[in-house]
Amino acid sequence: MQNDVLSTFFNHLKYERKLSENTIIAYENDIHQLQDFLKKTFDVPNILDVEGHFLRSWIISLIEKKEAPSTINRKISCLKSFFKFAMRMEWISKNPTLKLIRPKLPKRLAKDIELPKLLDLKEYLRIQSESNQYEDFRDFTMFMFFYTTGIRRNELLNLKWEDIRLESMQIKVLGKGKKERFVPVHSQMHSIILRYKEIFDATIKKDISNVFLTNQMEAPYPNFVYRTIKEYLKKVTSQTGIGPHTLRHSFATHLLNNGAELNVIKEMLGHSSLAATQVYTNSSIERLKQIHKISHPKS
Repeated sequence: MQNDVLSTFFNHLKYERKLSENTIIAYENDIHQLQDFLKKTFDVPNILDVEGHFLRSWIISLIEKKEAPSTINRKISCLKSFFKFAMRMEWISKNPTLKLIRPKLPKRLAKDIELPKLLDLKEYLRIQSESNQYEDFRDFTMFMFFYTTGIRRNELLNLKWEDIRLESMQIKVLGKGKKERFVPVHSQMHSIILRYKEIFDATIKKDISNVFLTNQMEAPYPNFVYRTIKEYLKKVTSQTGIGPHTLRHSFATHLLNNGAELNVIKEMLGHSSLAATQVYTNSSIERLKQIHKISHPKS
């Protein structure tokens, strides 16, 4: 019975709410962690028998284990989604999450890398790609896709050759919630894609829809892309928490610094609201403060 309940909920997340695969996997892990806690702590094997104070005890245990506030917030979001759905399905008569309070998140600025450093890295990758080996040119092309289009890691993983519209200088991107958007490709990126396709075809020698492949010529996976980009970024920065998303932040911040309108950046990033894009304004303001502090004449 309980397995059927959870299967119905996760199908709801996938097919009705159209949440990303990563979010659904995270929610599945959250539910399973809660089930373990309920059984061990309160001898409650069925998640539908949970009471509000059981859930609060779990959240307190997570805080005591020093789980990140963002992780706890996600778990609470998972619980609220599940029990709201359970109410709708009439599996329960009372929502046990009503008194759950999300911990406040520390305000974080978007991380970006200075333009000169990224240009140095671009040149390094370009020179490396002159080997015309598939792996080298693939890495250069992945870097350029992230930095010149601002796409997310999952969007790059799902990119197919049919999504690249070189005749109209744009790519079709399948974003969060299965929403499609078109992102422009500039002339330099156009040339890189053409050359990459030549090397791809000469190396693979068969019809494959994925734009990028691993060194073993298999479909790419999230950690492969993350590790590849992170290792290159480490050559130009000592920042922590870097990866493909750093290039997305850099793409947006550098556009903003060069006069692009926030609404235009919002559309290219595939954000559903302007609030999500405004974090890049904060990043730019912080940089302006630093420049002002250094450059303004002191009285």
